[in-house]
Amino acid sequence: MSERRGGRFGWIFVGFVLGVLTTFVAIFFLNLADDSGAGDYIEPRASAAEEAADSAMRAAPASEPPPLAATPPATIPAPEAPAVAEPAPPAPLDPQVAEDAAAAGMTSRARPK
Repeated sequence: MSERRGGRFGWIFVGFVLGVLTTFVAIFFLNLADDSGAGDYIEPRASAAEEAADSAMRAAPASEPPPLAATPPATIPAPEAPAVAEPAPPAPLDPQVAEDAAAAGMTSRARPK
């Protein structure tokens, strides 16, 4: 009769699973002991300036119409735009560059203006 002995892999796997389970149980019990309620969290507090701004906004009238201007503002003549020169025609394209661009699919189907 031959006796079969387990390898190290089985014990490593069992140890890993037990370690993970032990960690989860420890986290669970530590969270049960923590009686954290809503009072444990810090409530954000407004500074004195923020409270003053809030009370001023609440005390302000709902809406006031803007004051009407007695005279329309003087219009300033628009400065003349500098003359735009016609764009230079495109430089002639080297045939080899055009062929390489066409082979790579980099050509445009738009016609030049």
